Order: sequence, then structure tokens, then C-alpha cells
Amino acid sequence: MNKMRGDTAMIKKTRKEIRSRELALKLYDAWVRERQRRPGLEIPKDKAGLRELGLKNFVRQLAEPRLRHLKQLKEVAPEMTTADTVALLVMLELPALEISTLLHKLSTQLMQDLDATYFSKVNQADNCGCGCGCGCAFMLDLPWAERINAHMDDKPFSIDPFNEVGLPEKERDSLLIKDFLSSYEALSDSISERVNNRYYQLGDIFRS
Repeated sequence: MNKMRGDTAMIKKTRKEIRSRELALKLYDAWVRERQRRPGLEIPKDKAGLRELGLKNFVRQLAEPRLRHLKQLKEVAPEMTTADTVALLVMLELPALEISTLLHKLSTQLMQDLDATYFSKVNQADNCGCGCGCGCAFMLDLPWAERINAHMDDKPFSIDPFNEVGLPEKERDSLLIKDFLSSYEALSDSISERVNNRYYQLGDIFRS
């Protein structure tokens, strides 16, 4: 009986993991396609127009899409694993160089403790901003777009999407680094295979 229950639990866990990975991939692909449809730009006539254009670009190309992405992820996050949710958020928030830096830090932490958690207070002293969960309360009174802009100026690695997307605190704090790395690797491979490769293949067609 216990073995049957264990098998059933394992099947449910595997099904959720498959469903979770597929949801993460669909979201990422949709976000890529959405970002391809950027609104047309007006040519500024003077410095004041250039500053205004810069603000519009920030809102249209970063702040507004980010807000939509977080809302979409929040809707399906309960159907996803915590590791996949965090992996997708890291992809959403950090540029490639910062992601590589984070992966290096995490691997170092993992060598020191095989059961190290992603959001541990000790590790976050090293990772500050790669999901620190600080919330930056002093910025909360700012309008949303200004808050994101201030984050990027003052603490470029401490934007806090993990709380914004509503990750349960218990699940968030128990996430193991090794589980995050496993999800991040699998999701990265899936994105390369099913999203990025279609653009590489398109380039091959026009080069041949």
C-alpha cells in the first residue's frame, strides 16, 4: 500500500514538473514574440524631446512589458514548480552576463554546502539582488515605473520579482540551489531548442 502511494505521488510530481516546464517555455516564447511588436518611435526635435523619448522607451519597452509578464506568470505560478518559476524570473530580470555571474556564485555556494538554499540569508549577502527578496520598502511610495527605474539605477541586481509574483514564503525559502540549477539548465536548453533555434534556422536559409 505504501509503495502504491509512493508511486502515485511520484507520478503526480513528474506530471507537474512536465506541465511546469511547458508553461514556462510557452510564457517565454510569448514574451519574445510580444517584444518583437514594439510601437513606432517619433524622431525627437531637441534635447527635451530626446529626454521624453527616453522615458517613453523605458515605459514601453521595459516597465510595461515587465508588469504584464509578472501578471501572466502570477496567474500560472501555482501550476509550476518553485524552481521553474524562479528560473524563469531570473531569465526575465537579469542580462546574460549577470546570469553567468549568478551561476558562478551559486556553484561556489553549492560546493560549500550541497543543501544550500537559493534564498538563504548567508547566500544573499553574496548574491544581493539575484533574488534577495528585500522589497526595498523605501521605494514603495514611488509610482511603479519610477520605482523600477530607481531600482535599476541604485540597486541593479535587487529588483524583487519573487515577491511581486507571489511565491509562497515557505516554498521560496526552501528552494535548494541544486534544484534551481537543474530547472535553469533544463529551461535554458528548451529555450535554445524551441525558441532561439528557429531564428538561427531562418538565418541559415538566407545565408544559403
